[in-house]
Amino acid sequence: MPGPNLRRVPFLFILTACALAAASAQEKPSASPAQTLRELPRGQLLPKVPCAAKPAQSYALYLPSNYSPAQRWPVIYVSDPLARGLVAAERMKDAAERYGYILAASNNSANGPWQPRIEALQAIAEDTHARLSLDGRRVYFAGFSGGARVSAWFAQVCKCACGVFLSGAGFAEGSPPNSEVVFTVFSAVGLTDFNYPELVGLDAQLDALGYAHFLRRFDGGHDWAPPEVWEEALAWMTLMAMKDGGAPRSDGFIAAELARATERARKLEESGELYFAWQDYRAAAAAFAGLADTAALQARAAALEKNTARLAAAKREKSDIEQQGVLQDDIFGLTNGVNGLQDLPKAALEDARLRIVRLRGNALEERRPEARRVLERARSGVFAALVEAAAPLLDAGNYRAAEPYFELAAEAYPGVPWPRLALAQCRAAQGDNKGALRHLRAARKAGGTPGDLTDFVKKTPALAPLAASPEFEKLVAPTP
Repeated sequence: MPGPNLRRVPFLFILTACALAAASAQEKPSASPAQTLRELPRGQLLPKVPCAAKPAQSYALYLPSNYSPAQRWPVIYVSDPLARGLVAAERMKDAAERYGYILAASNNSANGPWQPRIEALQAIAEDTHARLSLDGRRVYFAGFSGGARVSAWFAQVCKCACGVFLSGAGFAEGSPPNSEVVFTVFSAVGLTDFNYPELVGLDAQLDALGYAHFLRRFDGGHDWAPPEVWEEALAWMTLMAMKDGGAPRSDGFIAAELARATERARKLEESGELYFAWQDYRAAAAAFAGLADTAALQARAAALEKNTARLAAAKREKSDIEQQGVLQDDIFGLTNGVNGLQDLPKAALEDARLRIVRLRGNALEERRPEARRVLERARSGVFAALVEAAAPLLDAGNYRAAEPYFELAAEAYPGVPWPRLALAQCRAAQGDNKGALRHLRAARKAGGTPGDLTDFVKKTPALAPLAASPEFEKLVAPTP
């Protein structure tokens, strides 16, 4: 996903970012009007706070329970790929409470054109700066998937970021990390996330460039990191702020986090994940350097460095990443040189379907955890690529071209209702209500709730006439 033309970025966005950074130079924090402050409760997640100057823009807001305008506070601007500010903030709020961070998660920023994302971030930056007492030395961005790429890009452009939290994706295409704009980076990725290879490669790249960085793997797929990972993420970023002088030193906090980091690496080592344990020991030693005695961490890292099992695991990870690419290319290779799947001969399209079905079956039947991870990454990678190719076709009203992509996506994950809903839209838009109902039934079977289906049908013009049909009413009727 390429970044936008920097010359087209509104000057006001840059101005806002600079204003945030300049706030730290003031002798006293800028206090919001008392009435405004009373309207923002502390210690509870507010799903929708409209921006005063731009009411169409809003964000989920979390203020720590001890928030006071008498001091400045670190702030995290959050971008979700589906504009789900509440979903993102919900994952992070407990950690934000514990470590004293303000969360502002956009309800407007979503995957798609860059300009609306820029405007969304600009709006919440202006609004929080006007309402709250922010520490301009500790401005952070966080995002998942496409939101992660936008977050990294913002940090590069505004040059005001202390750090970035990346979940499920790395930097934007065409805007890789560089040595000119450096900030701390905490990355998190699920072990079955199709973007796993990207985050592993990014971690090595950041290391070579001298970034302060940490890669946290977790059990899961392409999703926001779970709350327990955010506990570690905000604690780690707080340590980095202590090292840089942005946060006051706390020896008790440092000791507790050192013990936690050591225990996490030790558990990985005891579980046999020697490669991951080695990386954690090294990362922890780097994080606590200058803050605490890291001799024990360095000793364990050095011991694992030469361990034959650790070396074998490192080779296996590299091989697994290569194997994921082979599995995906086995399917993607069928479309090389073809403008769209609708132009493929029926035999080739059926071949692609059979390969996806085989990949799905292998992933579900595999019992070895390491091998299953690879198969699941490839399966989810194929699904994501198909949906990503189909979405703009659907938005443009090119329903015939979009259909084969959604058909194959449904084969990759029959238990996910969304491709079937999209196919229902495609059929209805082409005058095939019978086919639309067939796909709606498949979406219901795939786990779509009556509420989900009703909401989708009523909001989709092509499907709306079906809402009152006996067939649809029967489909969404309560189960006796």
